[in-house]
Amino acid sequence: MLTTLWSETDGVLLLRSVATAMVRLSEVGDPGAYTLPYPDEAQRALNTTVLTCLLLKAKPPESLPELVEWAAKRPLDQWPGTLPPDVVPPESRFLDEATRQPTALCYEWAVDAEDSAARHSEQRYMAIASQRCWEENYPEAYRAFRLLLTRRPVLTHRELATLPAAADGELGPLGDLLYDVYRPAPSGHLDRERRSHISCARCHTLLHLTVGGDLWCERRRCRELGTARRGREYPVDDGGGAQLLIRPLRQWVSATGALEERLAQRLAAAGADVELWPGFGAYGIRVRFPGGTTLAVDHKDWESPALLGRRAVPPQPDPPYDRCVWVVPAARLRKNPDFRTTFEAYRPSASPELMTDRELLRTARRLIGTTAPGLRDTAPDPGPDGEATEGLF
Repeated sequence: MLTTLWSETDGVLLLRSVATAMVRLSEVGDPGAYTLPYPDEAQRALNTTVLTCLLLKAKPPESLPELVEWAAKRPLDQWPGTLPPDVVPPESRFLDEATRQPTALCYEWAVDAEDSAARHSEQRYMAIASQRCWEENYPEAYRAFRLLLTRRPVLTHRELATLPAAADGELGPLGDLLYDVYRPAPSGHLDRERRSHISCARCHTLLHLTVGGDLWCERRRCRELGTARRGREYPVDDGGGAQLLIRPLRQWVSATGALEERLAQRLAAAGADVELWPGFGAYGIRVRFPGGTTLAVDHKDWESPALLGRRAVPPQPDPPYDRCVWVVPAARLRKNPDFRTTFEAYRPSASPELMTDRELLRTARRLIGTTAPGLRDTAPDPGPDGEATEGLF
């Protein structure tokens, strides 16, 4: 365990502030277009960066647009201030240079800030959904809501208006919540020549236009598979245009849910009793094995093992479980061999256990006592377009 207090490190305070500002600016417009007075979060981030630079006798950014350029072009390990060891992956940045959109790591740092708005909306909306379904004893509605966010991060305006009534009552008391979590697609996703929004053929969220006019997907797994592939188009003049799930829910619910759903299918096919999002979202997957062992499983695809380790606290035991497991894609450990060591160094408790998706399936094979086809782990699952999709493995 590390002895340096997280809050004593000036670099942590700086990165938290800048990450929160970049997330906030991405929600309200083009960060580079702001003029004085700046939004509160952005002004605090600029002030913090300037003060840190002055104390260290370094040249500070002179404006918010310049701070945005820092966030897009300067690797985090080259920012002023002192950081605990291994908290920023090499060459990592807060903004994608081609789109000026926050990276997944930017959201992770913003979440680490106690007053962060980066995950406040995600927690608030999911808490509302959980509470409503709990009050009405309607777990099916909660699962239907989670599946919708997972499988359909984009809707047309017409679909948004008609889906609650057309879903055969599956959404129950949550139909009106869709208007809060699906918002009109931002202009950065619009192909002005075609007058349409274009989805990613792999993950189905909207592709973003880069400064060079290319298409970019926010999900790392899609980018690592190569060139963005065009999926469904959403013409702005047809059906009221595209309604996009808000970014916190795309990152913390939709992307994670896709991985958990795929993992649950593999475990169920092998003979385990699997329940997605039990206890109205208490954790990701409840896995019960024939011998009686029950696992609480959450899928965590994080860039920073240090930030993930800081959040390593098991969920409440309702519904009950014997072991709690956090699953990370095996590709994370291949890319960063020190991922597990760093996670262990920053965790505050012995639970949850950290496993890769491959290791979890091996554990399931031992507990079930079979080599059933559903647990073979020699190759990734093919995606719907025939390509291997990251997450397994």
